[in-house]
Amino acid sequence: MKVFIFINSLGAGGAERSMVEYARFLLISNINVKFVCFERRIIGLEKEVEAIGIETIYLPNDQNGFKNQVQFALKIIQEENPDIIHSVLAKSNLILRCTRLFNKKGVLIQSLVNTPYSLERKKDTKLSWEKFWLMKQLDKWSARMTRNIFYHAITQKVLEHYQPLFKIKENYEVIYRGRNLNNFINNEGNSDFTVISSGRQEFAKGHINLLKALVYLREKYNFENIKVEILGREGAYTEKIKKYIAEKGLENQVSMPGFVTNVEQRLAQAQVFIFPSYYEGLGGALIEAFAAKLPCICSNIPVLKEVVGDEKGALFCEPGDYKCLAEQILKLYQDENLRNSLSDYSYNRFKNEFQLEAINKQMLDMYKSVLKT
Repeated sequence: MKVFIFINSLGAGGAERSMVEYARFLLISNINVKFVCFERRIIGLEKEVEAIGIETIYLPNDQNGFKNQVQFALKIIQEENPDIIHSVLAKSNLILRCTRLFNKKGVLIQSLVNTPYSLERKKDTKLSWEKFWLMKQLDKWSARMTRNIFYHAITQKVLEHYQPLFKIKENYEVIYRGRNLNNFINNEGNSDFTVISSGRQEFAKGHINLLKALVYLREKYNFENIKVEILGREGAYTEKIKKYIAEKGLENQVSMPGFVTNVEQRLAQAQVFIFPSYYEGLGGALIEAFAAKLPCICSNIPVLKEVVGDEKGALFCEPGDYKCLAEQILKLYQDENLRNSLSDYSYNRFKNEFQLEAINKQMLDMYKSVLKT
């Protein structure tokens, strides 16, 4: 079996991390696997993939533009003739659909990893609604007009998001993302009460609401006995976040180390994980928090409720409700028994549903099944 994974880049996102771990598994399983990337990223996983020994083919710098990207992908497919052509993320999915106009060899699998047309995106002041509408139409019609796509959805809610748009019938499978066991969970944690959040610094991740919660706790309760650590690469909202921290005098409470390679260790040292997203596809960071045995506070959105699995498995707040977020943080700070209960739930949920080895085997079984049809 020859597998080519087409992805926007090997950047620092959850989809990229998941595909790198899966490609590692394929390599160990003696399957010929390569990455094809349309962008280079200084911050991300390129060096890690190189160290693993997985070949990566990058779009040349002088071949930018959609037409060149399609021609680049088509040339690779025609020359290499892979059995599985697996694309991940919206741009890569669109490019690979266009290649099917000229080459129909190989099985095309497309991962659906987010809910990009969620109405929550209207709250993003940096979003161009003209571009949003155009992308949605391109996504919809390219999917409907391309035959023989098999879809991999990372949650049931992501599948439901796309089903009416793409008219997906029986050509799909839902397989969660997985993560490795956290090897640091029995180490000593921080002496300070630390809440941690992880995700790129974009509107979708809702970091600004976590900061507003800190200000609310200070102003209403005179409470400043917690530290906040925000992990993840810089993005469109980085300057807004930094400006808010400076304006509100949060420098002594908040640290933003950016993209780091010791996420597991940092999670294991924290006391609470907060995931205040406006929308998600699954939330790999939440799975990592489960593996670290952390009690979690999440946005009350369908995807995250599916991932948590039980109303009592985490504390929930409506997206953007920083006052609720503040009260839930205070509740966990004051109630050690609740922290312990949610911690146990998180870890059991991880072991039962999200262990990486089991997820990777499901993905490979999906490949084998699709090749037989």
